[in-house]
Amino acid sequence: MENGDADSIEDGNVATLSEYIDDIEAQELEADLVLGGDEGKECTYRQGYMKRQAVFACLTCKPDGGAGFCTACSLACHDGHEVVELWTRRHFRCDCGNSKYGEGICKLQANKDIENCENSYNQNYTGVYCTCHRVYPDPDPGSEALGEMLQCCICEDWFHERHLGLPPTLQFPRDDEGEPTFEEIICQACVPRCSFLSKYPEVLIQPIADEHVECVEVKEIKAGAEERITDVHESERHVNGSCSQNIKSEIACESSNGGAVHACKADLERREPVPESSNEGNAGDGPCKPDHDMSEPASDANGDHCCALKEGASSAALEPGRPVFLSKSWRSQLCRCSSCLLMYTERRINFLLDPEDTLQEYEACAKRKREESRDSVGSDFLKNLGHVQRIELLHGLNDMTAELKSFLTPFGETGKTVTSADIQDFFESLNSKRRRRN
Repeated sequence: MENGDADSIEDGNVATLSEYIDDIEAQELEADLVLGGDEGKECTYRQGYMKRQAVFACLTCKPDGGAGFCTACSLACHDGHEVVELWTRRHFRCDCGNSKYGEGICKLQANKDIENCENSYNQNYTGVYCTCHRVYPDPDPGSEALGEMLQCCICEDWFHERHLGLPPTLQFPRDDEGEPTFEEIICQACVPRCSFLSKYPEVLIQPIADEHVECVEVKEIKAGAEERITDVHESERHVNGSCSQNIKSEIACESSNGGAVHACKADLERREPVPESSNEGNAGDGPCKPDHDMSEPASDANGDHCCALKEGASSAALEPGRPVFLSKSWRSQLCRCSSCLLMYTERRINFLLDPEDTLQEYEACAKRKREESRDSVGSDFLKNLGHVQRIELLHGLNDMTAELKSFLTPFGETGKTVTSADIQDFFESLNSKRRRRN
């Protein structure tokens, strides 16, 4: 390596061309995915409650939260303010300039409703997240130990991995490369709202046992479980006035086996929570067919969907206080019979049935807009040029391509990195050749 190159590395002005281009494109793509392809030129208020869009909050104008606005308003109306990026939100209409902002006006869209009654807000609009109510990005270096932040697909709040309720013996389901094997999560607070998912074991991805947890931690957990079971026994004695026969037999079993773990396990199995009685359980508008493909809900003789939550269907326990991990395309598996549709509406989660609500569809739409924009920019530019200008431009591009290829080939063959000085020399040489031609 030449001394000049070494100096450039020390100055931090060295990078391979492919790395530089990849970095720029990755940043542009990340921005497009978050903004959904929105260029931020027009306020989205006229589009009503959009199924999903990028939303921002202003701590300068509304430090107590409860208001948000679109990308365009973040640029035109809140430039220079302390703006919080909330990523994407569902069913949201821009608040900028309405009564929530007092005397503040929207520079892009006048005459807005006093309030957007269908908008919903959470603590994120004040700039804090998770059950720990921390800010993001978190200036505390120790926050990295809390793990990655993940968004609940129901409440749309963000949570640190360590604060989602998994015990230390379990870890998030990921592949060998550390990538999540789940598509979406439901936080522990929202799981009761989606208790019907226990009837869909095929969409639930179980957390993985952490092999690196020391045995002493496991022993402590077992000891804690035994202590809790003892508390349950004492509670039964208090309620019933005397020790029931099954507790006596468990105590005898515990003494004979020299430990409480087996007795605890048997007791817990007998005490399995009874599923709550509601229209999510055995709902249906007619007799269910024995089996059907849940990705395409079956129909009864009247043409109505047969309920997938039929009696006798396999189920999986949803652990209280823990999150739920969901597989790819899990939403398409949900039953769409009239009873279940009513249940989704009553629980205000009917958005789960809308494919356009998913982040995957939102990002796919953003990628399509990105490609369309790239194609249209070039064609629109050429259309505005005269014939002679087009010819000159095409010749210039061909010359530029040839010169650039000639310049970069040695770097590619030797693996040498391209510095800022190399780029400057290239353009000086190109301008010199152009002057000689003229």
